[in-house]
Parts: sequence; structure tokens; C-alpha cells
Amino acid sequence: MPLIDYKCEKCGEEFFEITKGENEKVKCPKCGNIDVKRIYKGKYYGKGSAGCSGSCSNCGGCH
Repeated sequence: MPLIDYKCEKCGEEFFEITKGENEKVKCPKCGNIDVKRIYKGKYYGKGSAGCSGSCSNCGGCH
């Protein structure tokens, strides 16, 4: 399960969540808003963390 970075469209809070899949609904921990956007900070967590190929099917790539 990957850790994905998000930013809340309402309050601007940046946070990360452990997700089971791309379509999992995520809620902002600060304001509870469900209108959040995935952001990419050039980090990769989990299997193969020595380097991201930029084309994984789970996240659509980070490059």
C-alpha cells in the first residue's frame, strides 16, 4: 500500500495517506474536506524505494 501526498483544495493542508488504490476516497485531516488533490514531491515510499521509475501503474508516474 503506497503513501500518497495530497493537498486540500479548501484549506491548503498538505498531508499523506496510506491508500489501497488510486480511487480510494481521502479526507483532509484538518478540515474534513473530500476535495483533495494528489501531489508529487519526488518521494517514493514502499517496495523499490531505492528509486522510482516514474511509470508505476499505481500512481501514474511521478516524472
